[in-house]
Amino acid sequence: EACLRQKLKAKRNTDGALTLGSPEVKFTLDSETSDPTDVGIYTHKEANSMVEEFMLLANISVAAEITRYFPQSAMLRRHPAPLPGAFDSLQRTLSTHGFSLDATSSLKLTKSLDACDKPSDPYFNKLVRIMATRSMQQARYFCSGTVTPSEYAHYGLATPIYTHFTSPIRRYSDQVVHRLLAAIINWEAVSASTLEVDAMTVLTDNLNLRHTMAQYAGRASVNLHTLIFFREREVEEEAYIIKVRDNGVVVLVPRYGIEGIVFVCEAGERNPFTMDEKSESLRAPGCTLSTFDKLKVKIRVDVTKPHRPKLQLSIIEPKLP
Repeated sequence: EACLRQKLKAKRNTDGALTLGSPEVKFTLDSETSDPTDVGIYTHKEANSMVEEFMLLANISVAAEITRYFPQSAMLRRHPAPLPGAFDSLQRTLSTHGFSLDATSSLKLTKSLDACDKPSDPYFNKLVRIMATRSMQQARYFCSGTVTPSEYAHYGLATPIYTHFTSPIRRYSDQVVHRLLAAIINWEAVSASTLEVDAMTVLTDNLNLRHTMAQYAGRASVNLHTLIFFREREVEEEAYIIKVRDNGVVVLVPRYGIEGIVFVCEAGERNPFTMDEKSESLRAPGCTLSTFDKLKVKIRVDVTKPHRPKLQLSIIEPKLP
């Protein structure tokens, strides 16, 4: 199985499949209180990769089959190519580090991302992939009869057609695909309404909305558990700047998967920094804050408003003016 998995992955990589990044937070919960006792980043293992390759193969194969039998009403999932200019900001920042991005195709983007490597900072490539992921459009469910076959493609996976089939116990989209496949093998007839383009489009639109809301709920849950974990802790940890604003920087803490803004001045106070639009940096005498800079931050919970505690990040190093 391992050898076959490697061949499948190599084929996808040759076609231009992207290896993107998104920090997945994992909590260890107390068995009695369910409060988090530890928080960290989920680590993917070799077994995860093996399962993933066969799931992708199944999803691609089923997508082709249901579209062959139901060309107007198959439930598919596509990932549009990035919008023009989507990577401009990231490209400008990378150019200051001697790197460039070519997003004219997923294969060229893959090669560009692979080249963004700093031996002195192993996390740099991961950070670039996280930021590249956020520059892309979201994948969406759709009905095959609403767009041309050339628009079926999944950019991130570098496949001309794709669907969700392998997880019917947790995704309704997979159940619909199973019903279409069951009809194909004469296991169970599918209802006529399911095969109507308008009805399937209403369903896919609702699934896209529910998927977005589920993402929001998931992020809110992570934020809540992170707040509970740090409410009686003060921690100093390394962080990276991922975005620069006029009055602060957005940082990511790899150890905990925490992301938040650090203001460089209090509201109403004079900002000691000036924004350099060209380099997208904040500059002050003796201190410059730029994207990809490594910092040390303090993480604590601000309880000045007891009814609305919030996670607070502050920069310890470098010393701010």
